[in-house]
Amino acid sequence: MESQALKICDVVQFYSTLSGGVRRYVHEKIAYLLEHTPHSHCLVIPSHRNAITHEGRTSFYEIKSPKLIGSNSYRMLVGKKKILQAIAQEQPDIIEVGDPYRAAWIGLEAAKQNQIPIVAFYHSDYPRALDRTLRKYTGPYIESLVSPLIQRYLIKLYNRMSATVVSSKRCYQALDDIGIQNLRQIALGTNLKAFTPRDSRARIFKEIGISKDTKLLLFVGRLAREKNIRSLFDMMEELKKRPEPHHLALLGDGEWRDKVRQKSREEKNISWMHFSDSPERLADFYSAADLFVHAGDCETFGLVSLEAQACGTRVLAIRGGGLDEGLKNESPLIMAKDISGKTLAEAVGEIWELEETEIERGLRRQNMEKTFSWNATFSKMTALYSELAQKHTLSGNAAKIGKHESEDSALLTQ
Repeated sequence: MESQALKICDVVQFYSTLSGGVRRYVHEKIAYLLEHTPHSHCLVIPSHRNAITHEGRTSFYEIKSPKLIGSNSYRMLVGKKKILQAIAQEQPDIIEVGDPYRAAWIGLEAAKQNQIPIVAFYHSDYPRALDRTLRKYTGPYIESLVSPLIQRYLIKLYNRMSATVVSSKRCYQALDDIGIQNLRQIALGTNLKAFTPRDSRARIFKEIGISKDTKLLLFVGRLAREKNIRSLFDMMEELKKRPEPHHLALLGDGEWRDKVRQKSREEKNISWMHFSDSPERLADFYSAADLFVHAGDCETFGLVSLEAQACGTRVLAIRGGGLDEGLKNESPLIMAKDISGKTLAEAVGEIWELEETEIERGLRRQNMEKTFSWNATFSKMTALYSELAQKHTLSGNAAKIGKHESEDSALLTQ
């Protein structure tokens, strides 16, 4: 059924105009569907307004939604009536949801109403993030009480899905261990055309205002508490003890924007750059950096790490933090064992001892070409859509046949 044109509906809670991994995933899917398939597409996303727009074979349904408390970029997709109306109007063949919150339950209701399959993509490592917060602010006892409730909630939600997709072995194992069924592992990818090595080092160093002998560290992403931005600041304090100069550039926006901006004003070795959704500008920074550093320890995959590596730049991440699989081609693989600034700085020092050359950067790019691409991701996703749509059609036909047979039997016995 792969060649049959389907209409795919994405219900996207984590959609922000300030980018983010889920938004990147959705827009790369739009491009793939248009270029490689006959499928059409509709998006249901939170917005400041109610609106319907069209682009190519994709329809965008903006649902007026309240701002998420504590966030300046995300809104809560909770408008049940309008979401159901949008899906009913589009009549898709399959729904995909990307969060474990209210929008996912509305998606389930829409799937039931329209008698179609529904896929969940596990974009947010909700249990670990909440467990970490509880452990930090309430202690292990409260965590031990709440953690089983979180697990039961996830089982109740995801075992209603036709399939749940995870991007890493770690997430697969975590969900499998608590009893979630119909799991599929499909790795995410990166845009290898957009993110490619560029001769941008001198230009970026001039823009930042740093000398050519400086070691440039880079973070790209949402400026939020869960990204452990404070750990990057602590790392820079530790790196002041080393003989070579270091500079940290942060590109992004989010709840921590004001803190990051203030820190960049106080510290000469830290710069903040406004969020940019230009792949060319991001590739310029990735290519110019000596090292990309990500201190998040509750990630599901880490798309930015793939982008950096596609530009030839090594990535330093937290071991077990979610970026491990995206770094599987590194040899030797150096990761920080925890999020402390001291540990991160020590790992940076280990990486400098390798004295990498352009040869290693070129090999890193080649490994990305062999391992990670959006084409590979979405060819597997569209195959899954077709499989589930076909199964749903067959099961529906079987139910109809069974109903007719029982009606015929009743007539014969009258």
